[in-house]
Amino acid sequence: MTGTPRPGPAGQDREPAYEALPFDGLWERPGIGVPPESTAGLPARGWRLPWDALDAAEAAAVLERLAARDYAFHTPGAAGVPVRRLIPGARLRADGEQLARLLRPYAPQAVVSFAPTRHAFGACATVLLPAVTRLPVWFWPAVDGPPFPAQARTPSPSAPSPPPVGARRIAVVATPGAFRTLARHPRWLAGFEHITFLHGSAELPCEAVALCDGRRTALVEVLGSTETAAVAHRTGWDPEGPWTLLDDLSFAGPREGRAVPLTVSGPRLPAHETDDLIRPLGDRQFLRLGRRVAHPVRPPGARHDLDAIAARLRALLPGAEVTCVPAADPLGGDAYDLRVAGGGPLTEGGVRALARGLGAEPRQVRVVDGTPRGPLGRPRRPEGPPPPPHPTKGRTT
Repeated sequence: MTGTPRPGPAGQDREPAYEALPFDGLWERPGIGVPPESTAGLPARGWRLPWDALDAAEAAAVLERLAARDYAFHTPGAAGVPVRRLIPGARLRADGEQLARLLRPYAPQAVVSFAPTRHAFGACATVLLPAVTRLPVWFWPAVDGPPFPAQARTPSPSAPSPPPVGARRIAVVATPGAFRTLARHPRWLAGFEHITFLHGSAELPCEAVALCDGRRTALVEVLGSTETAAVAHRTGWDPEGPWTLLDDLSFAGPREGRAVPLTVSGPRLPAHETDDLIRPLGDRQFLRLGRRVAHPVRPPGARHDLDAIAARLRALLPGAEVTCVPAADPLGGDAYDLRVAGGGPLTEGGVRALARGLGAEPRQVRVVDGTPRGPLGRPRRPEGPPPPPHPTKGRTT
């Protein structure tokens, strides 16, 4: 972002798209403070937007200005080349309204979000969700950074602390890394009457279940992507539980068969086929079986889906966090590395044998303490150069 142009009223010419939402700074009041230039270059830090300080007219005016813009987000593309996705602010607002409906039964009084606004889920859940509900929101980086200014007279990166939320009931917008961070702050968690975790990924880390605390906590998972936004949800802590379409969407594709692509349609999202393979359960529910093309691996004579492999291995290793990472194969073709954390005493040989039994032996198996992940929980590639290609790979005869 090179400047801070202001949006005009709804109905006027639209401005050029912002590169993600310009909310990565601490504002005194939303719509009154001005985001700093070159926001993307700032270090990760906590901030607060007190939407509850605005009256209804002020909040509506700010929300209109947000919805009048377009926003650009970058998603991983083929061969690691990022793809720029343009999303109208009006769609982000509609997505925020859907998330608000999911949280309404739990009556949160504030939002604590770990999802950065440079991603579509973070833009929706960290900014638009609080905007439509007028709930105060604190952004807490997934990795413990400097403490929040209101809690420490002398900020020290080595002594991080959670945000000073005075509400008794909160909604936590969680990424996979959030559960690991929260596990280090049990006293902060114990201070709330009720916590609703809103999780925007189809894979929960093993640390998440440890935060389940009977009636005092709830989990709402949202299935979607940058392209589709939220399409389905489920509650509870069952990783194999069924998903339910959001109330403004319906199935728009085949509903017969053991594995069909998830295709949905509605006023918020025209007919769209996702990469998810599902087994329909009636008119609005389905079981998610994996992805079709998200992480394909093609060793000689075979084709595998890494998400499906990881899901099957998690079923064989209860409580373990399983991550499949695409890798270069020095003998030609594609391959993947397998990382496993938690789930009791494990050996690399035993995990390899399980994967081999699925017909998809990995190039490398590592039993680790935890999987390095990016801000939204996606596994990071191992550092260092990939293995050299096979000398005959790519040669024509």
